[in-house]
Formats: sequence, C-alpha cells, structure tokens
Amino acid sequence: MKYFILAGEKSGDLHGANLIRALHQQDKTAKILAWGGDEMQAAGGDLLIHHKDIAIMGLIGVLQNITRLKRLFKTFEVQINDFKPDTIIFIDYGGFNLKAAKIAKLAGFHTQFYIAPKVWAWNYSRVKTIRKWIDELYVIFPFEQKLFEDEGISTHYVGNPIMDELSAFKVDKNFLAENHISKPFIALLPGSRKQELTYLLPVFKQLKETLPQYNFIIGGVKEFKNLIEKTGIQAVYDNTYSLLTASQIAIVCSGTATLETALLGTPLVVVYKTDNLFYNLAKLLVKLKYISLVNIILDKLAIPELLQNEVNVSKISQHIESLFPENSIERINQLEDFKTLKKLVGEKGASDRAAQIIIEKAKNFSNNS
Repeated sequence: MKYFILAGEKSGDLHGANLIRALHQQDKTAKILAWGGDEMQAAGGDLLIHHKDIAIMGLIGVLQNITRLKRLFKTFEVQINDFKPDTIIFIDYGGFNLKAAKIAKLAGFHTQFYIAPKVWAWNYSRVKTIRKWIDELYVIFPFEQKLFEDEGISTHYVGNPIMDELSAFKVDKNFLAENHISKPFIALLPGSRKQELTYLLPVFKQLKETLPQYNFIIGGVKEFKNLIEKTGIQAVYDNTYSLLTASQIAIVCSGTATLETALLGTPLVVVYKTDNLFYNLAKLLVKLKYISLVNIILDKLAIPELLQNEVNVSKISQHIESLFPENSIERINQLEDFKTLKKLVGEKGASDRAAQIIIEKAKNFSNNS
C-alpha cells in the first residue's frame, strides 16, 4: 500500500521514523512519502519536505508566515493528488496537521492521526475538527481514549512511543570521555524550536555566569549550533539521552523532553518562556493545573515549573541548590515519583501496535471505496 506521512517537528520525526520502520516490517509492499526529517528518511521514507521548513510557533510566528503556510498547504494538496496514497498519517503538530487533514479529507482521502492533539490541555473545541476530518485517531495516554470516544471519534490507545525510544537507548560508556565532560554537571535543554532557544539561551548564559561553581552542559540540536555557541556554554548535539543519563540534574524546556528526562531518572526543573502576547492568549485557553507532562500524568506537582518571568537566575538557582545534593528531600521525592510515572506510561511497542491498526484501517477503507 501507499502511505503519505506528515510530521511537523523533530519529536514527530523520531516517532515517524519508528512508525515507518514498523509499516515496512508489517507491509512489505509499503511505499511511503513523507514530510518529516532525517530520521524518517533514514527509516525508509521518501522525504519531500523537511520539518524545519514548516516549523512555526506562536501567534506571531503564524502571522509572519501566512504566505508561506498557504504555499505549503497548496504543495501538500498537489503532492497527495499526484501520489494517491491509500491513507494519510498525520503525526502530532495539531495546529498545522489538522488544517492539512481538512485538505486531504475534502479530496476524498483516508486520514489517520497518530499522537492526538492535546485538547485536554487547551483549545478543547478542536475535537470538532478532529471528528470532522480524521477517520482514525491514535492516542498515547490512557485517559485520552475515553475522552475522544465520548466525542464520537474512532480512537485507539497504543501506548507511548517514547518508551520505544527509551528501550532502544543504550548507555554509551565512552560518552563523557569523548565529549570531555567532567561529572557532576547540570544538563540544560533549551528546546528544539528556534523561538524556544531565543528566550531560554540568554537565561542559561546568565546562569553559567552567576553560578561558576556548577558545570553546565547544553543538550542541543545541530541546526541551532550557531545560536548555542554564542552562549559560551559547552554543548553536546543530538545525543540528549546520553547527556541526561550522565547528568546530576536537568533544566528542561517544557515539552516531550520533560517526560523523557523523568523516565530516564534524572531530577529536573521545567522552564518555559515565550512572547508575552502568545503566553497571555494561551492562559485564556489552557485549562490545566500544570504545563509539564510529568505533572499532568501524575496529577501532582512532582517537579517544579517556572513560567515566563519566573524563568530567571534567582528562581532556577533555588531549585538547583535543593535538587543537586544526592540526599536532598526534593531529589528523593522526584525519583520516587518517577517510579510511579513509569508504571503509568506503560510498556514499549506503540509504533508496532499503531502500524498494525493503521494498515488494517487503510485496507478496510480501500475495500469499501
């Protein structure tokens, strides 16, 4: 069968790569075109557009790129009509992908969405859009299945693909020596989007200058190497798991990385900073007590969260001092909560389970068309 997969950012690229491998394993005739990244291409997808060309964040980002977005959606429409896939799979990145799904559905294509938009976090009204334009929805948190099924959406809980990544990770015993890193150190994760780095890197630079007694190492992605190098902080690129595993604690930009950090067993502080307009609008829409996936899943403030003006050297320093010592209460409490978190997230195999259902549903659609 023919599959068209659309993933809009680096995390989607990783999950897309695992899904592509699973599809090839279960469907030996699979032909896959993709919007994604290097990982998806390496896994066997024919890459048409790189995710960095569609990465847009925040209201300002959208307003500044309206013409580019229109051009991208037109390109998508042309490509799917030329390729005529048996199914189109959208991975996360709801703001962009749901608009693309509308285009696909109006053109008569079968649509499947892997890693559902987090409507329980903000903009719940998107369930109407999902119900209208998505044929099959795949969720990665247990509580999501009932939520979407109650809204009349065909929903499948497949587990969390992060566990696939973590289970495949092998500790590199030479990591510290090869990167000339001395322990103990604090890992700094400024995010994988340019706008996230723009707001967090200056704070990290101040942190290093204010706290010379600590060793800081940035975990970054190579495409932003120029930005990261300006901080003067030592950095490791595209090897986040090794960095986190070896670090004493981590300061992590809110997102999937917070969950990965916790599941790897590294105590952390969550930070998030963006433009004030976007933040104030988000506050009106977000209906959650917490912003980090760790706290949301555990339904408690297990790890500290610093937002906007709280993301400063003074606040972060306080948490470093209480988390860094091996025998600190805050550190011990986090590590205990991480054990519970691991049980809640579940076992590996999400990609294989998702691929199996995706193939089945695509065949059913083709047979009934």
